[in-house]
Amino acid sequence: MSNFVQNIVVLAVCWLLVTAAGVYVTFFEQPEELDRLEKAEKVTRLKEAELTTLLAEEASAAQQAEQILRRWEARYKIIPKELEDEEVVAYLNHLSRTGFKNFDITFGGIRRTRDFSAYAYQISGRGFFDALYRVVWELENNRYFFRVRDLRLEHIDLVSRDRESQREALHVMVSFTMGVEAYFGGAEGLSAESVLAGLPEEAGHVEGGLATVLPPVPAEVLPAREPAKNPFFPAIMSTIPPNTDNLVDVEKARLVSIVAGKAIFLWEDEYHQLDIGDPVYLGKIILVDPTEDRVVARLNKGGIIDEVELELQTGERYRQALGPVNLSPAEQH
Repeated sequence: MSNFVQNIVVLAVCWLLVTAAGVYVTFFEQPEELDRLEKAEKVTRLKEAELTTLLAEEASAAQQAEQILRRWEARYKIIPKELEDEEVVAYLNHLSRTGFKNFDITFGGIRRTRDFSAYAYQISGRGFFDALYRVVWELENNRYFFRVRDLRLEHIDLVSRDRESQREALHVMVSFTMGVEAYFGGAEGLSAESVLAGLPEEAGHVEGGLATVLPPVPAEVLPAREPAKNPFFPAIMSTIPPNTDNLVDVEKARLVSIVAGKAIFLWEDEYHQLDIGDPVYLGKIILVDPTEDRVVARLNKGGIIDEVELELQTGERYRQALGPVNLSPAEQH
């Protein structure tokens, strides 16, 4: 065999070996390695996503913790170590001194826990809604820790009679019941006093007889002191309020004259001089027209707005109402 043939055989054998090795690597080893690498890549991506989620959760938890800590450090409620029942009752009486027909306080006992103690009271009564709103506002926003529970309201109309004038007055009020808890004996660090223990004494003030050593809370961070609307005052009343101030009732009074732009009424045997804007029973005067001899009053009849026009029964209008009486010279004979 010549060298040429031997070389060809050697080259063929080498080519077969290389081809076989390539086929083995391509179809047997590489798929397994590729599958292993793909799985490793998925695991890496999952771990990266999990790490990203954990970092986001950590940031969110840190933000919530910071907010909670700020709120805790900014707390303004005081839970005193000691608080007498007489002090609480005196404070409730102080709040209810005006605007109530009755304000009855019943002591319900003391509730004691590991972290605090609380006096319980049951309160019932009748009063104006604005006055009750003021009491609840003070209890909820006072430095001392009070809590209002189970507040229930019912609308009532009370009619009172003045002893001297014997006139009746209608009062739109509410009857109410509620529970009030006054907390004391708080655990260490629970009260705002522990945060501002180093506050100078001159910063102290008194809230309804309960003294504190803390500055007042800024009004802008508290709810409105006055209710935006009285939900118990009806838009249209079934009963028109009585004339307690004895104002001129233009629907019953008699318009007798208009002098210098003012209307003269005869009401209950007395003369009353009224100008534009002056109050009358259920409303006010909105127009005094001396040229047309008329007066207009706008009245609120229990939520129904009405305008009453009165005409002076003299002059041209009066003569027109009676009819023309023009006699000719021939008819006068």
